[in-house]
Amino acid sequence: MIRPLALLGRGEARAATRKDLDAPAQTALAAVRYADPASWTVAAAVGRALAGWDGDRDRVGVIAVSAEGPVEAMAAMCEASRAGSSSPIRFPASNAGSLAGIAAIGFVLRGPTLMLTLPPERGATVALLLADAWLRRGHTAAIAVAVEATVDGAPAARCLLLGPPEANEGAPAIDPAFLASLGAEPR
Repeated sequence: MIRPLALLGRGEARAATRKDLDAPAQTALAAVRYADPASWTVAAAVGRALAGWDGDRDRVGVIAVSAEGPVEAMAAMCEASRAGSSSPIRFPASNAGSLAGIAAIGFVLRGPTLMLTLPPERGATVALLLADAWLRRGHTAAIAVAVEATVDGAPAARCLLLGPPEANEGAPAIDPAFLASLGAEPR
């Protein structure tokens, strides 16, 4: 059962690139030479959810949900393998975990990270249950739950920044309409 968590922020992004990230994230990600468009899109949604929140980022976790992961990077790796050579620059980007990892690196989030390769309608509910468990156990102060899906052939992501119910007195619980848009079912 998902208990009423505090909604600390929300963000959305569509077909994002590195330039869609805020300046601190761009600086932090300067060493990242390549990331899949899905990873940049999730990072942009997470950044927008974090905007205006001044909590301890050392205790923020990231849970990303995507049915397919970084499709463009995986396809590039597959194609390069068939051709007989592949670029090590693309290795990290072709891992499904890069959807959570790029956001964590870019926004200096030091809590636990997890990537669920599930369809959004199943994965979002699982992600929210995990977020609740991590918060209840004190593993994190807040969790960014980001769901990535393809919309009209391009990556799109929605993110909720969640905290324990007591984190923000008077803050709304998770918005049921937004929850439904993530594909999660309130329980």
